[in-house]
Amino acid sequence: MATLPEIRTHSSHTQLAATSHDAVVAVYAASADVLALSQAPYASWAAAAAPFRQIDKDFGKTIALIPAPSVGGSRLVLSPIDSLDDDTDDVRKIFDAVKGGVARAIEAGARRPAIHLSPLPAAANTVPDADYSRWVEMALLAALDASYVTLVVREHRQATAGSAAVTEHLHSIDLVVEGVAEAELFSAVRRATAIEGGRRLALDMGYGDPERMTPHKCAETIRKTVADIPQVEFELITDLDVIKREYPLLYHSARASLSEKRTWPCVVKLEYRSPEPAKVKEHLYLVGKGVTYDTGGISLKIGGSMRGMSRDKLGACGVAGFAVATGLLREPTVDLSCVLAFERNSIGPNSLLPDEVVCSRAGVRVLINDTDAEGRLVMTDPVAECRERILAERAAGSSVPAAIYTVATLTGHVIRAYGWYGATVANGPARRGKYDRRLAAAGLAYGDPFENSVMRREDHAFVRARTDREDVYQSNSQPSSLTDRGHQYPAAFIIKAAGLDKHSLAAGADAAIPFVHVDIAGSAEDGNEPGLGLCAITGSPVATFAGAFWSA
Repeated sequence: MATLPEIRTHSSHTQLAATSHDAVVAVYAASADVLALSQAPYASWAAAAAPFRQIDKDFGKTIALIPAPSVGGSRLVLSPIDSLDDDTDDVRKIFDAVKGGVARAIEAGARRPAIHLSPLPAAANTVPDADYSRWVEMALLAALDASYVTLVVREHRQATAGSAAVTEHLHSIDLVVEGVAEAELFSAVRRATAIEGGRRLALDMGYGDPERMTPHKCAETIRKTVADIPQVEFELITDLDVIKREYPLLYHSARASLSEKRTWPCVVKLEYRSPEPAKVKEHLYLVGKGVTYDTGGISLKIGGSMRGMSRDKLGACGVAGFAVATGLLREPTVDLSCVLAFERNSIGPNSLLPDEVVCSRAGVRVLINDTDAEGRLVMTDPVAECRERILAERAAGSSVPAAIYTVATLTGHVIRAYGWYGATVANGPARRGKYDRRLAAAGLAYGDPFENSVMRREDHAFVRARTDREDVYQSNSQPSSLTDRGHQYPAAFIIKAAGLDKHSLAAGADAAIPFVHVDIAGSAEDGNEPGLGLCAITGSPVATFAGAFWSA
C-alpha cells in the first residue's frame, strides 16, 4: 500500500505563505462567487481571472486553470459548484469539484497543491436528502483519490522505470478551510486518512486482474497490509479438507478451480479488537464475497456478460478495507470479526452442476439451480459460522450487541432497480433496530448513498422447498435482472441456508440476530466506462461503514 501524501491543514489562507505549495485549487459554490470578493487573497485571484472572464461566457461554470503570479507555482485552478441546496444535491458535488480541480492541477504539473474550500452556504443544510456534516473529510478523500495510483500501475512503473517511477501523484496537500477550527480539521484528517488507507487496500485488490489477484494472492495482499496494524489479526485457511468440512458450499462452488493450485479457494479471517474494551458498544461480524473471477461455472456467462467479472471480489475487498481502516484509526467502540471467502468460479469437468443437492454448514440441504449464483453460496457458510460464534459469546455471558453483515457484488438486479447505487436487505431484527437505515444515513454523509430494500414474504416463499428432497432452493435458473425481486430474495436464501431463520423476530429478543445483506453491485463501480475499458472502482462501502460504525 503506497504512502499517503503529507497533509497540512490551515484555518486561514494567510497561513499558506510559509508552505511550499505549487498550485491553489479553489473550490466554491457559484452562488457565492469567490472571485466577487474584494478582500485578499481573492482580489489578486480576481485580477488574474479578469481577462478570461471577459472572453469566455462559460467562465465560472467549469474547471479553469489560469496563470496567477500571486499563488505558488503561478497555477490557480478554479473549480466551481453550481449549487449545494437543490432537490438532489448532496456531498458528492463537493467530492467531484475537489477531485476534478486537483486532477487538473496534476495535469498541469502540480505535485503540492493547496486546496481552498469556501464555507458552505447556509442553505445547503436545508436539503432533506443530503448530509454535509462530513464535507471536509469528503474534500480530503477526493484529493487523495486524485492522487492515488493503482497497484497494477505502480508495479508496472517500478518494473520499467525503477526508482524514478511515479507511484503517487501528489507529494503533499495543504487543506485550507476558512472558519473551521484546527481541532476539527485534525479530526477530519485523522478519519479521512484512515478511511483512505482502507480504501486503497480495496482498490489495490479490486483493480487486480484475474491472474494478479487470484484467491491466494488476494490473501497475501491482505496479510502484508495488516502486518503493520497491531490491532488486526490475520488467519488464512487453505487446506481443502478443512474448507470442504467447514465451508462446504464454498468448496463445491470452487470445485472446477481445483485442477490448478494457483486458483484454489481460501478463507481469510480478520479480527479487530478495540484497544479500549470497556468502550466497545457492538461486535460486527462481516462476511465478504471474494470471487476473483466468475465465469458462471457450468451455467456459463454468455453474450459478453463475463466481461468485468474480475470485479466480483469487491465485497471481500471492501470488508478487508474497512477492517484496515478501523485498525488504522484504532476505533474504540467496535470489535470486528471478518470472514472473506475467496474462490474462482471456473468451468471444467469437476464443475458444480445444477440439480445437485449440497448440504450447508448449518445442515440445510441446498438444491443448486444455477452455478452462476455462486455469491450466495460462498457467503452462506461463513454466515453460519458467525451465527455459531454469536451464540457461543452469548452463552459465555457476553452482552455486547452483535450483528451479521454480508457484503457482495451479488446481483445485476440491484443495478436494474437502482442504477449505480448499493442496496441493503435486512431481516426483522435488523429492521427493528434500523441497522439498514443507519447504513443509508452514513452513505449520505460519505457520498455513497444506499437504498433500503425490504424483504417480503414472497422472497422466503420463492426459495422454500416444495419436496422432501431438499430444504431450500439456491435460486431459479434465470439471471437476477430478469427475476422479480432479484436482489431481495438471495438474502432470504442466506437466512435459511445459514440457519438464521431460527433467529428472527419470532425467536424473541434473546435469540434474535440482526442480519443485513449489502449488495454493492451498483456502488462498487462508478458506472462510467472509459471506452472499452472497465469502470473505476469506488471503494464502497468502506467510508459508509466508517460513518455508520465509528464514534463521532
